[in-house]
Amino acid sequence: MPWNRDAEQRLGQALRAVRKARRMTLTQVAEAAQLSQPFLSQLELGRARPSMRSLHRIALALGTTQQALLAAAAPPEIEPEIGPAPVRGAGAELVDVSDGGARLLLHDPTGVDVTEFVGLPREFEEEYFVHERAELLYLARGAVEVEIREADRRTRATLHPRDTLTCPAGAEHRYRQVGDETCVLLVIHHGC
Repeated sequence: MPWNRDAEQRLGQALRAVRKARRMTLTQVAEAAQLSQPFLSQLELGRARPSMRSLHRIALALGTTQQALLAAAAPPEIEPEIGPAPVRGAGAELVDVSDGGARLLLHDPTGVDVTEFVGLPREFEEEYFVHERAELLYLARGAVEVEIREADRRTRATLHPRDTLTCPAGAEHRYRQVGDETCVLLVIHHGC
């Protein structure tokens, strides 16, 4: 997947703006996110690509969400003459992440966030994601294995095209791409 330099620049600018608004130094964010300060500096300059795990850690350190950071990095919208403008899939920008790309389709902090992932890591990362809102997964293409941990219970499921799975709010979860076909996964965060 080609690296989209404009999207990376906007993501870096968004990270810096949120950090500055929170009156935090790079060192403070690095410590809170358990990432290196040079890596964060490179991200802010648009010279490095974060994994979704790193972006999640940074968002938590800044007191926000990945979706809010992706929304801040979205290209400026062109106002249509009549009605809402369609989001064109083939020409839409993906923010490159280490194992694919992510594109925020909808961001409403009080209601729903919809993020499209094209490609995921092929192996589970050690850490799990945890969100305050429930997460609905919808697989459009490929195959994805999902693992959810709640209390003492662990569930694994493999999703195929048009399958859905809900991860409850507060549950630890992680996912990985299975097979050779690049997956397309919609992740919908909903609820308050």
